[in-house]
Amino acid sequence: MTSPPAKLGDPILRVESISSTNDMARDLALSGAAEGLCVIAREQTSGRGRQGRSWSSPPGEGLYMSLVLRPEVEASQSALITLAAAIAVAESLRLDFDVHGDIKWPNDVLVNGRKICGILVEAAIERNRLQYAVMGIGVNVGQLLFPEQVRDNATSIMLETGRAIEPDDFAQAMLPRLDHWYAAALSQPDRVITRWEELSSSSHDSLVRVESADTVIEGLTRGLTAAGALVVELSNGERCEIVSGEVKVRPMSS
Repeated sequence: MTSPPAKLGDPILRVESISSTNDMARDLALSGAAEGLCVIAREQTSGRGRQGRSWSSPPGEGLYMSLVLRPEVEASQSALITLAAAIAVAESLRLDFDVHGDIKWPNDVLVNGRKICGILVEAAIERNRLQYAVMGIGVNVGQLLFPEQVRDNATSIMLETGRAIEPDDFAQAMLPRLDHWYAAALSQPDRVITRWEELSSSSHDSLVRVESADTVIEGLTRGLTAAGALVVELSNGERCEIVSGEVKVRPMSS
């Protein structure tokens, strides 16, 4: 009889200050840490987000966590894991803290158009198979002020609700949801796609501009593919599948 898979967040390693929880989790993964191990820091001195951006991580004001994952999947399926994380965060915001979390492809969680959560999944791949992945999740919980470069585009649970909660409160609410949707990503990917689309106001019929290293396209969103790519319909009717790039939702002309 095989034992059930480890729950995500078992065990939790807590540190006071660290450069990046993703770096620590990666080192632990390389040392053989089992799936589910979670690193939570009170402060990050060099937190980072997608596309090389920094992530503001002042002491005690946000949830800064990373998890070791060892999914037995091909690299092409890893996008679904990222989508699952965004679902877990958005659901926790909505159902546990009465904050209307909205997902922008692929995994930015917004409230009233401002970013409240960033998710960064970094994976080691060999022969198109994931050896391990590190999932970093940063949630703005108690921040009242942000660095000037992100001040107009960021928010927090405190700013949205006026309620003071501890970052651990959010972690304890979110981890069971993350465990659920991570398992779904591996066994029922269609459920992940459906739920992601339900939680994203821009998944269908939104005008977007997608910027990547060598191209810029504009068109209307038409949902996700089974693998989690964003479908964008161009003005000539052609449909493109977006697997990477920066998506900006644009207002529709009247």
